[in-house]
Amino acid sequence: MKVIGIDIGGTKILGGLIDETGNLLEETLVYTEAHLGREKILENLFIAIDKVIDKNVKGIGIGSAGRINFEEGIVEYATDNLPGWTGCNLKQLLEDKYKIPAIVDNDVNAAVIGEMWQGAGRGYKDIVMIAIGTGVGGAVVCNGEVIRGKNWSAGEIGHMVLYPNGRQCNCGQKGCLEQYVSGTAIARTYRELSKEKKIAGTEEVFLLAEKGDKVALEVVNDFVNSLSIAILSLKNLLDPEIFIIGGGVIGAKRIWWDKLKEILKGKANITPAQLENKATMVGAAKLMIDFLENDWGGRSL
Repeated sequence: MKVIGIDIGGTKILGGLIDETGNLLEETLVYTEAHLGREKILENLFIAIDKVIDKNVKGIGIGSAGRINFEEGIVEYATDNLPGWTGCNLKQLLEDKYKIPAIVDNDVNAAVIGEMWQGAGRGYKDIVMIAIGTGVGGAVVCNGEVIRGKNWSAGEIGHMVLYPNGRQCNCGQKGCLEQYVSGTAIARTYRELSKEKKIAGTEEVFLLAEKGDKVALEVVNDFVNSLSIAILSLKNLLDPEIFIIGGGVIGAKRIWWDKLKEILKGKANITPAQLENKATMVGAAKLMIDFLENDWGGRSL
C-alpha cells in the first residue's frame, strides 16, 4: 500500500510517498507562499502532491497548522501565518480533485502519530508532545489515542497561561507559554535585553550562548526554566509516560537539553523527537493507512 503524507506549514509544504511499513519512497518540498492567500497555498499543495503521486496511491493524509475538524477535514481556525486558511474544506477539495480518500489533522497531532509509529514514541501509549518553533504547538495521547477535544483545540499547549498578566499573546490572552519559549520569543527577548536589533533569529541567540555571550546565556536559562515549569504543570495534569519535544529549537539541544534534564530529573521523562521535520508528513501518512485498514480507533470517518 502506498499513500501520500503532507505537512502544510506557514513557510513550506513537505510531501512524501510512503508505504505501509513506513518507508519514504519519494519526497518533495514546495514553498507555501502563504502571504499570497488560500488559493496560492492550495496551488502549491497540489504541486507538492503531483510531484509524488502515482497511479497506485490509495489516499492522501494531511497535517496542517491550525485548528482542524478531524472528522470533516475542515480548517476551523488558522492564524495569519496561513491567511485565508480558516474555513477551508481540505478533505473535500482533495477528494474532488484526486478521486481518492483524504484525511486531515492538526500538524502536531500528526507529528506525534509519526513519532509513535517510527520515532521516539514507539512503545508508549500516554504521551505529550511539545513542538517548539516559530510558535509552540502540542499534542496529547491518552491510552494510545490522540485527544482532540470538543472544539478540536485540545493540546494547544502554547496558549496555556504560564505567567498571569504577562506578555500579550496574539491569541488575546496574556502570559501564554508561546510568549516565553517559542523561537520568536527567544529572539525577541534577546533583542530587548541586549538592545541589539540586528539579531533576527533563534539560531543566532543559541550560537551566541555557545560562545559565552552573557545576555544569550540568560535568555537560554529563562527559556529552560519556563519550559520546565510548563512540563511539570502538564505532568501533574496529564501524567504521561513521556514528553516528546520537537520543533526547530531541538536542533540546538546541545546547548540547553542537559539543563532541562537536570531540572526535571526524577520528575518528568523527556526525549527529543527523532523524525525531525518529517514527523508530521509521516504521521499524516499513518493516519491514512490506518483509515484504509479501518483501524483508527474502530471509527469510520
